[in-house]
Amino acid sequence: MVGVAGECILCGKCLEVCPLLAATGREELGPRAKADLCHLLARDEAGLRGADVARLAGLCLGCDRCAAVCSQGVDVPGLVAGLRGAHPDFKGWLWKTWLSHAKTLWPVGSAMAGLVPDSLRPERFGPLLKMLAGLRDGPGLTPALAPFLTPTSFPDTHRGEPMLLFPGCTATHVRQRWLAAAHSLLHGLGVAILPGDFRCCGSGLKSAGFADEARAMALHNLAAWRGAGRPKVAVFCASCLSALRGYTHYIDDPAEAEVWRNSLILLSILAKDTVFVISGAVPDRIAYHRPCHADGAGSDHLLLVAALGDRLVESTDRQCCGFGGVMALGAPELADRVNARCWDQLAGAELVLTGCSACAARLDATAPAGVAVGHWLEVIGQMRR
Repeated sequence: MVGVAGECILCGKCLEVCPLLAATGREELGPRAKADLCHLLARDEAGLRGADVARLAGLCLGCDRCAAVCSQGVDVPGLVAGLRGAHPDFKGWLWKTWLSHAKTLWPVGSAMAGLVPDSLRPERFGPLLKMLAGLRDGPGLTPALAPFLTPTSFPDTHRGEPMLLFPGCTATHVRQRWLAAAHSLLHGLGVAILPGDFRCCGSGLKSAGFADEARAMALHNLAAWRGAGRPKVAVFCASCLSALRGYTHYIDDPAEAEVWRNSLILLSILAKDTVFVISGAVPDRIAYHRPCHADGAGSDHLLLVAALGDRLVESTDRQCCGFGGVMALGAPELADRVNARCWDQLAGAELVLTGCSACAARLDATAPAGVAVGHWLEVIGQMRR
């Protein structure tokens, strides 16, 4: 049983930021109630039946917003992951299999999901099947929409600097266009891209309660970083960055842990002084979705504001996309209510851009008719020669 890192002082900060509580109004689904449950189970493991614990543990999006604001260090998503690990069920096993065998299952599973007509998709899992169908390797945004931001000049800040690029599962297996755009930006910045044998960041496995599997992936990725000489690591997915920062728990040497944490940098920060011109067919109303795991500075958003100007008409802040990981399998109706609030904020946009692979998949699967969704890298074109 995972222990609570601190004692709740009933300040209510976690309740203010919980997307699940905001969408349902049910305080028993909020972080404080989950922390109380974990306290109860720490004193009496037999206090609840395993099935009840598994069901309650499933009702968490894993967005980490509550942990980020807690002054007492109470990590409710971590506690929930501990409960999931202690009380595994079929949904968790299915999620683990899907993530652990992404290279094989994602292309095949997405192709099969795409063959199921909308009319035959079960109401409970319809959005999930649509999300799986959207993971097929392809162009992402339609050619008519992207790319329309062309870099014309790059800063020299990192020219000649060796770096690794952490691609993440989505770009590696089904959205290689993101990877190509990231390489193009880094080449324009003059970065010397080092070869790196990275695996999944492990965030989805850790949140689902598979701590050992997540740890194995973390140790592999750390070994790849050490083998490359401990350089900076460019990242373009907010959820991956959050998971990578958590690797400090697996590093025994505090000095090396600090070097690792300082080596991680978002691609949008590296490219922040790049000059872009707008060309081609550009939607009049573009929105940005801020991922739950985005850093406080919101560098992806700032890059798009500078490049798009008044075409960027809307952005989310406290609205979660409702991806939810394993929760999408156990309580999709709750995840859908969270997602609906997100789309209320994005209403009127013709194109929604984000900086998280999970958010991109979830929003693309639930987008209203006529609304396109993609990672911001998808609208970045090649520099003119």
